[in-house]
Amino acid sequence: MRTERIAAVLLAAGTSSRFGDEDKLMADLRGKPVIAHTLEAVASLAFAELVAVARPIAQAPAIHRKLERRGYSVLTNDHPEEGLASSILLAVEHVMPIRRCRGILICLGDMPYVPQSHYNRICLAAEDVRSVVASTDGFSSSPPAFIGRKHFPELLTLRGDQGARALLSRGVQIEAMGSILRDIDTPDDLPDG
Repeated sequence: MRTERIAAVLLAAGTSSRFGDEDKLMADLRGKPVIAHTLEAVASLAFAELVAVARPIAQAPAIHRKLERRGYSVLTNDHPEEGLASSILLAVEHVMPIRRCRGILICLGDMPYVPQSHYNRICLAAEDVRSVVASTDGFSSSPPAFIGRKHFPELLTLRGDQGARALLSRGVQIEAMGSILRDIDTPDDLPDG
């Protein structure tokens, strides 16, 4: 499916509880914040909509500024402690009325190693509104992932931190090369950590 028919949804509302006092999305990775790597890869594709879910602006002012400068509609998750599902729910509710969006591409702000080419492969593998296309490291399904509009009602029932894992496991699997699906959870996950 062409990216012009997809809403890119960037999830960036996590509390960074395992990272310590610093916000992991603003931690330095090769000279720029972790989230900047994801923003640049996603921005290199022409999506119908750019939607981000972040913590309240008082908790993450720099992240809100970066997202707004990149043209994202920023949704605030006032309860990020409720898990990934709470952010997905906000994003789906925002995208549902936008009829030109045939589905969403879920991207995670703490996955800075995913290249534009992998996002593009996922989108190209999505055939229609019934499609579910997930990334895999060969063992489990994960974001980045495309979820077609037909599955939005199911996404609205999600709870907790599992996100859409069960739905993703039933979809087409796009194998990621190397370690591009690594996320940043602790300072030790950074190259200099």
